Amino acid sequence: MFRGNMKFGRPRGTRDFLPDEMRVRSYIIEKVRRAFEMHGFEEMDTPAIELWEVLSAKGGEEVEHQIYKFQDKGGRWIGLRFDLTVPLARVVANNPDLVKPFKRYCIAKVWRYEEPQSGRFREFLQADIDIVGSPYMEADVECIATAIDALKSLNLERFKVRINNRKILEGVMSLMGISGELFFKILRILDKMDKIGENQVIKELEDLGLEREIIEKIINFIHNKGEEALDYIKRNFESDLVIQGVNELEKIIALSKPYNLYDYIVIDLSLVRGLDYYTGPVFEIEAEERQIGSIAGGGRYDNLIEKFGGSAAYATGISLGIERLYEILGEKIAAKINKSNTKVFIANVNEELLEESIKIYRRIIEFGIPAEIDLMRRKLSRQLEYANAKKIPYVLIIGPEELKSGIFKLRDMMEKKEYNIKLEELKNFILSQAF
Repeated sequence: MFRGNMKFGRPRGTRDFLPDEMRVRSYIIEKVRRAFEMHGFEEMDTPAIELWEVLSAKGGEEVEHQIYKFQDKGGRWIGLRFDLTVPLARVVANNPDLVKPFKRYCIAKVWRYEEPQSGRFREFLQADIDIVGSPYMEADVECIATAIDALKSLNLERFKVRINNRKILEGVMSLMGISGELFFKILRILDKMDKIGENQVIKELEDLGLEREIIEKIINFIHNKGEEALDYIKRNFESDLVIQGVNELEKIIALSKPYNLYDYIVIDLSLVRGLDYYTGPVFEIEAEERQIGSIAGGGRYDNLIEKFGGSAAYATGISLGIERLYEILGEKIAAKINKSNTKVFIANVNEELLEESIKIYRRIIEFGIPAEIDLMRRKLSRQLEYANAKKIPYVLIIGPEELKSGIFKLRDMMEKKEYNIKLEELKNFILSQAF
């Protein structure tokens, strides 16, 4: 039975964003979008729901458990997208005539059924860029550079880019006698290192039935960091796959210098990335300002598009976590931009002037200036209180004398100043202000 005083909550792991919060999120999104477009990426979108056979194609066993899966009224199994890469692969497979390299970006919500925690939710916003068609490390570095430029545009400077290569991991473990599904199971466990710690990782590796000697070799291997890690690999592991992986990382390091990214990049053999579809370089960006985990991650996935019936296609990409950026930067950005989108409030001194006030209100909007008018038939003092509460910077006061003379009072609500201004002058005055 419906009860009128019942309060309804949200699904766990989701959030509501009120206008003040949305201004901050929109600011972050627009800065990221601008950086993407400056590098030649073009926007694309896909449905929030996908067929189950698409979502389960190559994400891996753990991802399958995280997908929101259900049957539609026709009995078809579908699910909410868990990332933006798998839908991209489906689109590219179905559109073979796309000009290559195909550089696309997508800023959209994804869903994963996992335990909510700081910076991690069940519904969240990702900002993805991907390059399809290039087998060269230039494409991987371009993705990293674009992500870094997006972060810098948000005044985030202190971060590092951890990089590794799946070919090295696969080649090294193959030399240890590990391959096939066991390899992917080990990667999924190693990917949880930051969440569960080394001791728990070792325990889960033991639960797989691995010998203690093999576990020690794996742990010793992933402890290596920096460019000296490549020398360690060359000295201790010889296989064609390992050499390919090392060469690719060395090329990324070399290209990072003309891109002016060298100081940000750190080779880290513990980085594995949990998704099964990665085939080469993998990378994550971690902010040093707060211990919140990675704020961006991605890598190369050269075989994924074939899984959806497309021709063989090289592909790489990176995703920025908007929720993580919001947690790190939200307060700083809010302090800088926390004003109403409305720039002018049109206040009338009495109801008899409403129609004339509406005409002026419409004129100001035609100027291209965001504006509001009183909708509550309030006294002038209450209208001013409303503008002040909304942090609207200017109020244009409409009275009989103002209408007669054509000169209006424009009140600066922040500086507590008042100007006499003609309507024709208002456009240039408002548009010249820095908001």
